[in-house]
This record gives sequence, structure tokens and C-alpha cells, in this order.
Amino acid sequence: MSGPFTPFDSGECAALEREIGLPLPRAYRSFLEAAGGERLAYSVRIPACEPEAVQSFDCLYQLGRNDAGEYGWGTLLGEYRHSRSERPAEDVPPTGLLPIARNGGGDVLFLDLNPATHGQVHAFVHAISWPGYLGRHVFTKVADDFDAYLDGLFIDPDLAEDAWADVTGCDSSDPWRRAVEDWLDMGLPKWRVQAWARP
Repeated sequence: MSGPFTPFDSGECAALEREIGLPLPRAYRSFLEAAGGERLAYSVRIPACEPEAVQSFDCLYQLGRNDAGEYGWGTLLGEYRHSRSERPAEDVPPTGLLPIARNGGGDVLFLDLNPATHGQVHAFVHAISWPGYLGRHVFTKVADDFDAYLDGLFIDPDLAEDAWADVTGCDSSDPWRRAVEDWLDMGLPKWRVQAWARP
């Protein structure tokens, strides 16, 4: 998880729930209370997205208003309002889904707030018209609840290699290099023996 970080605002949470008309699942609310960052640089395996089963939804939508004081793009309420007027595909249910994260390709992670499936995590992943990539749009369940989603996250070795390449030339005392090392030590314990990590 990386910042900038924003403190949890119970009033903003109540405003979000009031507009949606459905409560946030306890696990996701606890996550918002504990971690108000904008990025979660981990991946998740989604079998329905083969041959691109490893997906990342690293840009988290934020509770509350943006820096301009508005519920705009990148805010939970702003993204929810937008999702009500523009569904990404016909097979995405029209109601009860809260967009909570995206990636650079415009794929979206949703939290299901419908009573029968409350708390489930779903993803919509766009097709890419190119051999070896996902040939059709996919909307699929990713996890039974948000805690299970977090438990399924891992550091993609390709992302780890790129992150290390960005800091390997820095002095060993550089704070960003040390943050990357701590991140890799925690999420990919054997990374130092990889060829790309050796001097």
C-alpha cells in the first residue's frame, strides 16, 4: 500500500452508504479505516481471464472528495455515480456494484452490495484483440469477500523485477530503495536470489 494517505472519515462513509442505499461490507469498511492509500501494488489470479489470469487492480478509489473538493474520478462516490450511467458491458449487473479500484487498462474491481451476494468481489476485464491476450470481455467473481481478496494478493515477479530496476542504482540508504526492499522482503521472500536481483 502506498500513498498519499487520507484519514478515514465516518461522515463520508455514511454519505456513500446513504447514496447507494446499501451498507458497505464490514471487511471493506475495516480496510478503509486502516488503509487510506491510493495504490495497492499487488496482483490476483483470476482463472476466468486465461490466458491473462494474473491481473492487478492497483489504483484504489478514495473515500471522500478529491483535492478539488469534488466527488470526481478516482473517488468512491464519483465512480459509483459514473457507473450508474455507463456500464462497461451488457453482462455487468446494472445495480448493487460499487467500483473500488482499477488498473491502467481501464479494468475495474467491484464490491457487490446486493443482499444475496453482499461482500463478494468481482472484476470486469476488457478484451484485447491481439493473439495471446484475453479475446473477450470478462465479468467474474474474484473472491467471496474483501478479506479473501486481500489474502489472494501476491507480488507479480515481473512487477518485482521492474520495481527493483527502478531503484537498483540508488544508494543503499535511499528511503525509496529501502521501501522497495521491505515490500519485496515481505511479499516475495526469495527475491534476492533471482538473477535480476543479484549485482
